[in-house]
Amino acid sequence: MIGLLCALALAAASQLLLPIEWELHDAITRVIAVRTPPDPRIVIVGVSDEALRALEPDYGRPPFPREVYAIAIEELRRAGARVIAIDVALTGEDAAHPEGDRGFAEALRGAPVVLAVPSRVDAPRPATFASKLWRLEGAEATLPVGVDEPSAMFREAAGISGVRLAPGNATNIHEYLLAEPVKGGGALPSLALETVRQYRGAPRAISGELAAPMRWHDVTDAQKRARRAETKDTSTRDPSGDVRYPLIGFHKLVVAGLMRREGIDPAGELAPFEAKLRDKIVFIGYTALGLFDLRVTPLSPRTPGVEIHANAADDLLNNTFNRYANLPLTFALMIVIAALFGAAIGAIRSQLVSALIAIAGVGVWAAATFIALQHGFVVRGVAGMSSIALTWVAITAVEFAAEQRQTLQLKTTFGRYVSPQILTHILAHPEKVQLGGERRDLTILFSDIRGFTSISEASEPEQVVEMLNEYLTRMVEILLAHGGTLDKFIGDAVMGFWNAPAFDPEHPRRAVRCAIEMIAETARLRERWETEGKAAIRIGIGINTGDAVVGNIGAEQVFGYTVIGDAVNLASRLESLNKEYKTEIIVSEFTLARIGEEYDVVYLDDVKVKGKANAVKIYEVRGMRHEA
Repeated sequence: MIGLLCALALAAASQLLLPIEWELHDAITRVIAVRTPPDPRIVIVGVSDEALRALEPDYGRPPFPREVYAIAIEELRRAGARVIAIDVALTGEDAAHPEGDRGFAEALRGAPVVLAVPSRVDAPRPATFASKLWRLEGAEATLPVGVDEPSAMFREAAGISGVRLAPGNATNIHEYLLAEPVKGGGALPSLALETVRQYRGAPRAISGELAAPMRWHDVTDAQKRARRAETKDTSTRDPSGDVRYPLIGFHKLVVAGLMRREGIDPAGELAPFEAKLRDKIVFIGYTALGLFDLRVTPLSPRTPGVEIHANAADDLLNNTFNRYANLPLTFALMIVIAALFGAAIGAIRSQLVSALIAIAGVGVWAAATFIALQHGFVVRGVAGMSSIALTWVAITAVEFAAEQRQTLQLKTTFGRYVSPQILTHILAHPEKVQLGGERRDLTILFSDIRGFTSISEASEPEQVVEMLNEYLTRMVEILLAHGGTLDKFIGDAVMGFWNAPAFDPEHPRRAVRCAIEMIAETARLRERWETEGKAAIRIGIGINTGDAVVGNIGAEQVFGYTVIGDAVNLASRLESLNKEYKTEIIVSEFTLARIGEEYDVVYLDDVKVKGKANAVKIYEVRGMRHEA
């Protein structure tokens, strides 16, 4: 039940755990990514810091004149690139470089180029490029957007696309917008989606979800080092760390294009360079730190936006986008597992074992989360692990509170009846105490003051109470010192027993030793009281050993820890027989049989006892044998 409640509570508060869920997701992603190599068909041409330094003397800082991109497009077409995706917004006309716009428009004609366009809620519906929007078939409706469309002179572009990268449910980018609904109908595809469509020659249509959780692709450190050593290209060392896809400096592409225009290739370097681009999907975008297109992703705190688009294209090409696991089903599974683990934890008394079970449960959830993500499912692993951990904490807390209540109950029940040593033993082993009633082998002792009624009548009440209190205090101290349990006071009589609540295999011997010391202490009290002019007292003690019922007996409102049974009745009868036989301590044959020969014992008689078919032999104990 506790596991069920904990799981339900966490399911209800699962949104609060999302930041931690994504932290776990990102950690697992970093492990999985190195086992998911990037698609070799994708290449990134990066405007890196090195490219900026190389191009700035001739073309200034970005945004570069359109003629630079025209040169790049011409070179990529010449190299045989399949699709060219430009992750740079080239909207409007460049009044300062009109010839560059014309050259760019010419380069677009017949080229497989996808242009990036900004999308905004307050922007108008595209007019010139409306034919390049996609059909939206049965997709989930979201707020439609408008488009800052490029200049009409760029209408020859093969496609347009959105490049908005919105963070997911945490600060990192986890989802990729595949398309955005556009005002007046249709959808603006993402850069990755339009690029892959161009690569496959597919129709412009999308249905279903408009965003998907990404699966990230990475290369090993050894591959990164080998790539650097092979290219010896400083542009591959951009501030975001290693770009996961083959990276070519934008300045190298422009220089190659200029060399082709001028027919210069003295060292024959262009052919090998262009071979790297043949049949590739080429993304052009910013990778330099100062161009502010770096995003936080599970793989890096500074991932170029162009690489995110390339990663999404990789997922689309290989159908490796992750999927969110069915949330109701996940929570149902979490509740069932938490309930099962809660039942297992609650059934085990060992804190160590229950903790190990909880750790195992957390480990199972962690492994399941890892395996699920390996197979493309994003699971709420933290909620699952937390349900197990919270279940263990809650059960431990409940058990601790129950133990505290039990301890208090035991202290309340036994604190006044047993010695501190026995109470400590009971508290250390509460499972050995059966509250209620149980049959157990016990030794019962009754003691009584002889002629107490006459003493009371002959003395002042205050003096009687003072004497009785002192006497009873000393008797109880002796009884507890010998490991006995005080049952009750019956007027001036004291009733005690041994072997409950704590087990004591020596209980008959302890009871007899206790009786001997009680007689000796009473003699000391009598001697002192006589010197003080007080009444002299004598006591009689009866001891029997046998089975009796011991436990909390009484009404629901008031009860006490006591013993009942024939063995108790016999002990009381033996105490009263001391008057008849003029003795101080009488034990039954059942007690004598278990106390050995260390006592000075004298046979007295066989007495008929109610509930016994045969007479019971009784004996007087005069002290320890060496005292005889």
